[in-house]
Amino acid sequence: FLPMLNGTWLPLAAEFSGQSIPLPPTRWIIDGERYVVEAEAGQDAGSLVIDATATPATVDLIGRTGPNAGKTLRAIFRLRGDLLQLCYEVGDTPVRPTAFVTARGSMALTVRYRRVQ
Repeated sequence: FLPMLNGTWLPLAAEFSGQSIPLPPTRWIIDGERYVVEAEAGQDAGSLVIDATATPATVDLIGRTGPNAGKTLRAIFRLRGDLLQLCYEVGDTPVRPTAFVTARGSMALTVRYRRVQ
């Protein structure tokens, strides 16, 4: 895991299928290889598998409890200080994006976060 990902992250902006979308209030807490997403609709928790040597860096979010239990989201990420960008395909697809692009008609979602703790 990457210790520099540890902390509490709040979403700043999101884009889906080429368009900006509103985000519900959420907190993403990363502690080592574990994560918890807290939202009004409930909590989602699981583990992270990170490959920082890949280009772009990859992360698999493996859901253990909550709405994503039993699912694996295959994402790419980039980290710049206290800013984190994550991109993944929405839906039941094992596809990992190769770029931070959410073209119109795609199922790609990009979310930008800021660390607050």
